[in-house]
Amino acid sequence: MTRKITLIALVPVLALGLAACGSSNSDSASSPSTSSTSMSSMPMPSETPSSKAAESPSSSASDAASAVITITDFKFKVPASVAPGATITIKNGDSQAHTVTSKSGGFDVKIDPNGTATMKAPDKAGSFDFVCTFHADMSSTLVVK
Repeated sequence: MTRKITLIALVPVLALGLAACGSSNSDSASSPSTSSTSMSSMPMPSETPSSKAAESPSSSASDAASAVITITDFKFKVPASVAPGATITIKNGDSQAHTVTSKSGGFDVKIDPNGTATMKAPDKAGSFDFVCTFHADMSSTLVVK
């Protein structure tokens, strides 16, 4: 018991001693350059949010990111809408080939198993129903606006 009390009593003393060592290190001539280096690296994270903020107003970057049709488990996941003429990336996560084929014509793209393809959205606004010609139960709608 006495040893435990002695060790427990030493822990706060050691912690205070280490804290004092840390502050004396920052007072030394070599540490200010280290702390100034760490301080100069501190503003870098604040630069990151401002660069993210600069990217946010760019609607073309966010539009491009959302212009993706994903195929998984024999189902299409389409964006809410895409801009006329936008480039759309199609990602097939299935182990079988699929197509994105417009019922009214205009686009027909085959996507290999676990592959990626691109297509151009129609230039005119509207709703375009499409299917997978290999799997008749797969269908969806591409909204262009």
